[in-house]
Amino acid sequence: MSKKFFDRFDKQYLKRVAVYAISCVLAFGVIFYIGYHLVAKLSPGLELVDAIPTTVTRTITVDAYVMRNEEPLYTSTSGGSVVSAVRDGERVSINSKVADIYSYSSPEIENRLDEIDEQIELLQKNKADNRSVQSTAGIDSKIFEKVFDIRSLCEDGSYADAISAKRQLILEIKKRSILTGEIEDYDLQIAELQREKNALMANLGALLGSVYAPKSGYYFADYDGYGIAFSSNKIDSMGYDDFIAMTNSDEVSYGTNCIGTMVYDYRWYIACEMSKTDAAYFLDVKKCSVMFSYSGEELTMDVYRIIPQTPGDRAVLVFKSEKMPSDFDYTRMQPVTISAAEYTGFELPIEAVRVIGGYEGVFVLEEVTVEFRRINIIYEDNGVVICTGKPESDGELSGAEIADDEIYPWIALNDIVIVGGRDLYTGKIME
Repeated sequence: MSKKFFDRFDKQYLKRVAVYAISCVLAFGVIFYIGYHLVAKLSPGLELVDAIPTTVTRTITVDAYVMRNEEPLYTSTSGGSVVSAVRDGERVSINSKVADIYSYSSPEIENRLDEIDEQIELLQKNKADNRSVQSTAGIDSKIFEKVFDIRSLCEDGSYADAISAKRQLILEIKKRSILTGEIEDYDLQIAELQREKNALMANLGALLGSVYAPKSGYYFADYDGYGIAFSSNKIDSMGYDDFIAMTNSDEVSYGTNCIGTMVYDYRWYIACEMSKTDAAYFLDVKKCSVMFSYSGEELTMDVYRIIPQTPGDRAVLVFKSEKMPSDFDYTRMQPVTISAAEYTGFELPIEAVRVIGGYEGVFVLEEVTVEFRRINIIYEDNGVVICTGKPESDGELSGAEIADDEIYPWIALNDIVIVGGRDLYTGKIME
């Protein structure tokens, strides 16, 4: 056969294959198009959730100002290093020694001595505890947080705060070693730290004198210069403007002879400014939980006072605690998260809420039938609502209210709520 015949044969064959391929693509396209619209029409497109009780807590994050009955403690000895004789925050009696003054000034040694005392206390506390391996997830999280905090503080030039954070980091690392069983011989660890402490003390020179508590109370080695401005003695008479003036006050210079502060009352307070709308949540609340970010500790505190701005839309809330936890950060101003109120009800997506006959409610699925159920929304946030069924009534229901309850029944436990769907109405059959 000639070459011309084969060329003609190849072209005809390819043309037939091309027509066949295009026909198949068009056919599949038509089938897909028809199928898509049939599914969209026939499918109910329902998203369902069960009406199950849950409890959520409304929280408010604000800046808190610590207020205590305190005064700075001074020494008549100038210069040198101050070494605490008691644990930070420890209760001491009148005329008890709280610190020693040495001739050689070395902030580095002072800080290391504080670290050693904290580690010895931690080891002694855990010495008799169960040494089995426990979860370290929480401590690992704190370690990472402290590392990033120290980095940020150093970048900002806040080196004193970075040193304080470093002490906390070392403490968390030591806690992790205890939990994972890396530390087995507690007595040996304590003895090594004590030897290091004695060696450091020997480098501080001669003992110049000691400082004693003028009254019984709690000794803290750090003082920020705001103890008088934020005295708890002012709380009962404090107005809104008085509090604002306190927050704008300047630090009082306490000089190099100040070796800390004495707190004379186990009762201490925090004062927080917020909107009157947020403050209203505490009108009928006696106690609430307060999470202190710097300490990572949650305390139950009394709602002591609500001080409104008059006129204005702001308020100051004062919370009281009668507990002084150890290893707690009493930084004067710090962020706190307050649990304002708890709400218990059915948690539902807000898109499930409809308005029928002037009533808020949701569609539910009863077997294969769509029905409407009224709801009483008590809380809304982040795209969800907390709702209940029929609220309690103080009096007898009217005839109209009874009729409405029959026409528009209330949501009940385990109702199957329809979140999404098209063309929904009471009585619709979902096949």
